[in-house]
Amino acid sequence: MRTKQTRYRRAGWDMRGFSLLEMMIVLVILAVVIGVAVEGLTQMQRRNSAEGSKTDTVQETRDFVDQMVRDMHDVGYPPRAVFVGRPLCSGDARVSCSLIYYSPTQIKYEGDLDGTGTVYQVWVQLLPPASGSCPCTLQRGIIDKASALGGNQPIYFTQVTGVLNSGDGAGGHNYPVVLPGSGSYSAYANADLFDAYDVNAASVGTCTDATACSSIVSLQITANVTSAYPDPQTRIYSVYSITSRARLNNAQFDN
Repeated sequence: MRTKQTRYRRAGWDMRGFSLLEMMIVLVILAVVIGVAVEGLTQMQRRNSAEGSKTDTVQETRDFVDQMVRDMHDVGYPPRAVFVGRPLCSGDARVSCSLIYYSPTQIKYEGDLDGTGTVYQVWVQLLPPASGSCPCTLQRGIIDKASALGGNQPIYFTQVTGVLNSGDGAGGHNYPVVLPGSGSYSAYANADLFDAYDVNAASVGTCTDATACSSIVSLQITANVTSAYPDPQTRIYSVYSITSRARLNNAQFDN
């Protein structure tokens, strides 16, 4: 009687199985295929992280800038003219002094931001990390004026990270830009974060109180921001520039 193995041999089939060499070849091929698949998935994850970070950075910055513009619509209200005796705004928590401090990296302004009659102070400032180099953080803090007059500091509710520009108002910068990789980002550092203009659209320098800042009728904010992740292929960080300008109300200084 013919065995099953004999019939398979006559049919040209070998029942001995795979040799060690054949197994090794198969394993190498599988390793290559799995490696290619894993690399593809890794690259896709890196690309998704980079694109998501870009979207989040631009959206956060735009929301921050839009919030400042909305603030400006209420800065300077209520003015001293609505109060009996026209009290000075500097020491009266009921009166808004509009812009009370300006520099290329920090501004402070006052206004009734929520329509309740309470005057708030808003501080917006650029904060460098411990390294002393950008990317820096742009912060917005708020405090009611009565508390500010009492010596209290604002609470910083919102912020934007990845800010590269820290212009000093004279074409230079306060903090260098340091990012890993081979990209060059130094040109983004010199742009002023804040620019101030008078009624003739002339640039105005740093001022430290409401009277000195009263000539400023408009403010411009410019944020050069980058995301937390570089491009997975080039390893270069994309930079986005967002700019907006708002007009101020200085009615409390009218005669």
